[in-house]
Amino acid sequence: MKRSHGYRAFSQRGPAGHFWISLLCFSGLVIASFLLFEQQIQDFLTHLNLYQPSTPTQKLNLALLLIALLALDVVLPVPSSMVALLAVAMLGAVGGYLVIFVGLCLGAGLGYALGAGYFRLLSGRLGLHQRQPGQLAYKLGTLSLICLRGVPVLAETSVVAAGMQRYPLPAFVLVTTLANAGLALAYSAIGIYLVEQNALLVTLLASMVLPGLFIAGYSLFKTLRKQNAEHSLHGRFEVRYDYPVVFTDHLFEPSNPCLHRQLTARLTPQHRGPVTVLVFADEQLLQSAPKLLEQIDAYFAAHAADLHLQAAPIAVPAGELSKNSQVLQQLYSDMLQHGLDRHCYVLALGGGAVLDAVGYACATFHRGIRLIRIPSTVLAQNDAGIGVKNGINAFGQKNLLGAFYPATAVINDFQLLTSLTRRDQIAGLAEAVKVALIKDQAFFQWMEQQADALAHFDHSASRYAIRRCAELHLAHITGAGDPFERGNGRPLDYGHWAAHKLENLSQHRLRHGEAVAVGMALDGLYANALGLLSDADTERVLNLLLKLGFSLSPPELTLKDAQGRSLVLLGLEEFRQHLGGQLSIPMLSRIGESVDLHEIDAARMEQALQRLSTRIDSALTLSEGCAQ
Repeated sequence: MKRSHGYRAFSQRGPAGHFWISLLCFSGLVIASFLLFEQQIQDFLTHLNLYQPSTPTQKLNLALLLIALLALDVVLPVPSSMVALLAVAMLGAVGGYLVIFVGLCLGAGLGYALGAGYFRLLSGRLGLHQRQPGQLAYKLGTLSLICLRGVPVLAETSVVAAGMQRYPLPAFVLVTTLANAGLALAYSAIGIYLVEQNALLVTLLASMVLPGLFIAGYSLFKTLRKQNAEHSLHGRFEVRYDYPVVFTDHLFEPSNPCLHRQLTARLTPQHRGPVTVLVFADEQLLQSAPKLLEQIDAYFAAHAADLHLQAAPIAVPAGELSKNSQVLQQLYSDMLQHGLDRHCYVLALGGGAVLDAVGYACATFHRGIRLIRIPSTVLAQNDAGIGVKNGINAFGQKNLLGAFYPATAVINDFQLLTSLTRRDQIAGLAEAVKVALIKDQAFFQWMEQQADALAHFDHSASRYAIRRCAELHLAHITGAGDPFERGNGRPLDYGHWAAHKLENLSQHRLRHGEAVAVGMALDGLYANALGLLSDADTERVLNLLLKLGFSLSPPELTLKDAQGRSLVLLGLEEFRQHLGGQLSIPMLSRIGESVDLHEIDAARMEQALQRLSTRIDSALTLSEGCAQ
């Protein structure tokens, strides 16, 4: 469906712009409510001042009324300071304190619920649902969220924004409850003092002055904090990366200008002589494509005036065998032996694991040496090779040691994929399914329609799947505002918490893509059990994975430890540590969209494990019966 120019321009605004647009819209709503209802509420409160409750029933009714007014302050122009001081004047210190505290807490909860519900649905078109959990903490700060509790309009705006940006609910409840307790105590103390002075009129005047005092106090707090910051040095700079991802065929044909263009694009006028290049190649790739070494030599010989191949391509162990400290030390030794400096280039040819290991060596040798990635597997061309992450496994943990280090360029040569086994060609499609599930419903529908062609690695369908998958990954890395994963939310890790554990449990018998397919199936069934994902969408996910040829019930799913605990579920704790402390697991809410969960119900996940195993076993039995 075609979109208007206005829609496309609006949808391309950055997350920060959407954040302030949302706050502006909500502030406009509050101002509009003031214009519509302010006079009626003021008149109501003026008459309320003339009413003094005498019986317990009247006091209870009044307390409930004042609580409702304070709670509705988030959507109506209720002068909360006036309501709070009237509560103390009419119900006494304890009664007034309880009314204020309960009303403020309910108002904060209502604001958060509106932000997380109605307003968040309203903001779906703005892309706010894709912001990472906890990012409001970086916008407002927990201390600012506390200080804003007494500031008109901003108090309401902050709690609604907290819901919209999925500020962690337990932290929100704790912060606002403590802040409300202190604010209620301040109102009670002021109210009791004025009541004892028999100055109800002054009490009403104070209710109008107090918001100004809160604003002044907040301004003073920011000024003092700024002055304290001036005693320290503060620097800020930005680093810009140009990150081309190029698609080509027959990269090492001398007539193909692609590689030559990338190697010479950053030459300065002061550069003298040809560019020095060292090649590290996946040994499995060299075995499956025996003519590759000859082609590389011929290519550099044809471009000897501009390019110098420092040594014959150096073989690196294939797969996860490359991601250990011994291989890393050998890479350092090779680069040192051949005299590489920061102006030289390393070409990394291979699958995702080889690219990870060589990339980590390049990121740390001389604090960073120029790197061009040339992925040679489907998974590397559409996912692993596109990212900026590099690393090795250590202490039994996947990718425990690593660095974020963008390559100078990524070059995808489709011809390198033609020598792969069918298993490796299909395994890489799991990442295409993943990114379609979390970001692009139309791409998922296309994969459903092309499932047979993809399962047989039809070149036309496979080219499109790889390119679209790479495009979505690159858009997330460069456009989501968090390329180095400083936040906890990582939608591109959908299905990966279980996949990492399954790879280790299988001692890497399972390919990464195969493990991701199982992880996606498992998380799809878990989301279905929670009511997040519909039955129909769950079936579509499982059916596509099966049509592509993935086995979704490997024996590692049923492994248990001595205490009878599922070994796969122990991967949740390992994934939490990998994220940096807080668990954040992407789960499908529908095909094309995901939400982050910070807690996993172990019992329901165990049921999802059993359901997956039972479902696949039943499907296999049925197919065998039909075959007979």
